[in-house]
Amino acid sequence: MINLGIIGCGQMGRKHALNCSKIEGVQVRVVTDKDAERAGMLAREVGAVALAGFEEILQFKPLDAVIIATPPDEHAVSALAAIKAGKAVFVEKPITLDLPSAHQLCQSAAVAGVINAVGFHLRYAPLTDKAMSLIAGRKVNELRSVTTTGYYLKFDMPAWFLQRRHSGGPFLEQTLHMFDVARYLVGDVTHIFARGDRLVKPELKEFDSEDSIVIAYRLSNGALGVHLDSCATSVFNWEIELFGEDWRLLVDYARNTISGYFGEEQVAWIPTSVDIHAIETRAFCEAVKSGNQQLVRSSFEDATKTIAAMLAGDESMKRACQVEVR
Repeated sequence: MINLGIIGCGQMGRKHALNCSKIEGVQVRVVTDKDAERAGMLAREVGAVALAGFEEILQFKPLDAVIIATPPDEHAVSALAAIKAGKAVFVEKPITLDLPSAHQLCQSAAVAGVINAVGFHLRYAPLTDKAMSLIAGRKVNELRSVTTTGYYLKFDMPAWFLQRRHSGGPFLEQTLHMFDVARYLVGDVTHIFARGDRLVKPELKEFDSEDSIVIAYRLSNGALGVHLDSCATSVFNWEIELFGEDWRLLVDYARNTISGYFGEEQVAWIPTSVDIHAIETRAFCEAVKSGNQQLVRSSFEDATKTIAAMLAGDESMKRACQVEVR
């Protein structure tokens, strides 16, 4: 039996708790949130106990693993404490908002030998598996990707999404998803150039995230990519398109489709709809049960490479120059 704790009971914490409660051999035992009422509601849903904070969660016996789904600026403190307590740790993306604390978590997890995972759920998507099989052995020359949300139009999200001190800004809140897929399918980002602006509702001073960003980047295999990001577009889009000499493949996560061609062969594929987050949390729980870190597709170490690229992009946007990813 895996005894699990949930730190942060908002949208993602609740989703992970409900998914884990459906896995045989896994029991959500304790939850916590700054909003005690929200924690209590989730505790009742999954048959857990609501506690006051992550310190109390980590003292609970028995406890094997925790899922951390708080705002990103709070990840490092609770994740480090969990590692020191010898617990397996799943952290929602991004792992942290800065590289020193991310490296500290990587080192601590390695020394403690605990199972660790970061919530890049698109790595577990059937679309991603299919794309990887289709491009296997093929050289990718160029990439085009898009992430768009209606945050600045609908405000149907927590306020911290658009506050840099909490979310890290668009690069670390949304953009990183497509870059993580690019890394997973093709290779690491080596150089990046970005330009961003606040074009919609600049009068809202409580928010400081850019609403429009364009990015040019280079991958380790020499491929060149471009990315469009918007927090002020009415239609949700998450997509990445890969190009080779005689082929083109569009992976559209928002519409759950793959399309393109390889020479004369046309490709069109629609997988059965599945809950990718459920696949992701199951993989984490199976890794904890078996002690096999390889079942996790996004470890602390690998996830840190994605935020390194995003922080380089954020630096590029501020300095208006190309930045090498380190």
